[in-house]
Amino acid sequence: MVHTSPDSAYVRLLKPFLEKKKRLGVDKWGRDDSHIGPLFDPILDKLRREIPERFRDKIYPPHWKMEGHFHRVLREMLVSQLMTFEYASYFEGKTFEELEDLAASFKLGNCQRRDGLNDILRDDAGLVESRPA
Repeated sequence: MVHTSPDSAYVRLLKPFLEKKKRLGVDKWGRDDSHIGPLFDPILDKLRREIPERFRDKIYPPHWKMEGHFHRVLREMLVSQLMTFEYASYFEGKTFEELEDLAASFKLGNCQRRDGLNDILRDDAGLVESRPA
């Protein structure tokens, strides 16, 4: 419902890393595949050809389908895990005061509202409230 300000100490420090995360599409929500999708698509196509359709969606939870599991394991787990070391390196050598300033980026009063998302949630909540019990 809120996000850190683009002018915050956290975003300023992590900007190169956040841009890399976006290029690699490691976050499931709001993922942009324009940079990395062309690399994964041939692998998924090969898997679709090699794995019989009746076996592709046997892994729990089935609603993820084979593609969802592929992205979960490869991107959201493997690549993300490898990136944690680089993420941590941004905080090396920071003083307590610098770390406090970075943490302050997440104070509610320093964050910006996600107006579009909040409108959608507000509208949806109104629909739920108006339903008979």
